[in-house]
Amino acid sequence: MKEQSETPKHFFKQLMEEAIPLHKFLGIELLEMKKGYGKVRVPFREEVVGDIRRRRWHGGIIATVMDSVGGFAAGTYLTSFEDKIATVDMRVDYLWGATESAIVVDGTVIRAGSTMVVTTMRAWQEGSEELLAEGKAVYNIRRKGEQAIMESHANRVISS
Repeated sequence: MKEQSETPKHFFKQLMEEAIPLHKFLGIELLEMKKGYGKVRVPFREEVVGDIRRRRWHGGIIATVMDSVGGFAAGTYLTSFEDKIATVDMRVDYLWGATESAIVVDGTVIRAGSTMVVTTMRAWQEGSEELLAEGKAVYNIRRKGEQAIMESHANRVISS
């Protein structure tokens, strides 16, 4: 029987790697997770090439993975399976082009409030410590029950 602490990790691994179609397509592998932190590996494949002359990763793919990992780190602050999370804002600074090998991306929560979570994300080439990109994102958290309150308020405004 698995230890109880392994069950959430297994759930998040399945969620990150298999449940989200884009993650499955990219081959995202969850390497590490803990409260406020997530780290993944993404293998190189032809479909991630954005610069066909120099065979570099497309920056949009890197940004997408950074958003996913930032959201994953923020998601460790959810309190219910019915809570919802959405990206409000994200900024990415590209420092170097990613070559034909896997990238590693991590995300760390730097502030978690009741409705907003702020994260920083970093991307680097596997086997290197030199950053390819770094970013910051803000995520909105809608807690279980808040949706009904918002809809009720919207209906009152519309009715008046």
